[in-house]
Amino acid sequence: MPRYEYSCSFCEGEIVIRHLSDEIINVCPECLKEGGLQKKLSTFNTFHRSKKSKKRTGETTEEFIKAAREELQQQKSDLDEER
Repeated sequence: MPRYEYSCSFCEGEIVIRHLSDEIINVCPECLKEGGLQKKLSTFNTFHRSKKSKKRTGETTEEFIKAAREELQQQKSDLDEER
């Protein structure tokens, strides 16, 4: 699932939410008020190797995948605890 960045006009929070592109998110998960979220414009990560960067091509992608897997495992364990 892609990540989308939002800002809330009520609590002024910066929130990153994973959801499908056709889903509409209206309620801020921080302050729980409806109608205050605004989707922010995000930039893409570049995967090319710059002269300053010592990372090999695709390393940024691998780091993102690893972080996403850890986040999903945490969400799964949170859901299991709720049951």
